[in-house]
Amino acid sequence: MIIPVAPIVPTPGVIASLGIRPWIDHTAAGQHFAPMLITHPTPRRDDDTPEAIEARMRGVAQALGAGRPDRELPDVGPRVAIHRGVVLVRLDGTPHALTARAPRWGQIITGLGLVLLAVGLDPLSPGAHGAEVDEYIERAGATGRIRFAGARVARDARHWPGVESPHAAHTAIPALQ
Repeated sequence: MIIPVAPIVPTPGVIASLGIRPWIDHTAAGQHFAPMLITHPTPRRDDDTPEAIEARMRGVAQALGAGRPDRELPDVGPRVAIHRGVVLVRLDGTPHALTARAPRWGQIITGLGLVLLAVGLDPLSPGAHGAEVDEYIERAGATGRIRFAGARVARDARHWPGVESPHAAHTAIPALQ
């Protein structure tokens, strides 16, 4: 019997620890889109059990409005904004924003207007790249261990309800650029 893991509202510590991998891709028809993979790092402490990591990541997915890969992609509205080259992602239930320093990617998504948010439920090493990330995404999609949402890029994060200013965010996270 599988016992469902209850999601946990993301804390500042969890938000700050998340791995962010933004990139630009294209469909078979040649249309560009901008995915952002959000993952938990590999376990570093005794309380980083698979169950605890899954609960944290389900909480992140829920706070982003992300849904299962076998369902219609949820449109979660304006949830991404750019402030001085920093990408901000609004999470429901917390005044803290997920941030990524990705100025070039931020310029591109401003033009595209949309971001595909992908939240992996399993950990991924912060040093993973290329084929390892591709394999992670394929495995997570095939096993239902990833959640997706379509987010619009807002003109300005200052109008988001209850989000601290980018200077007060506890989540400066390096990202691929």
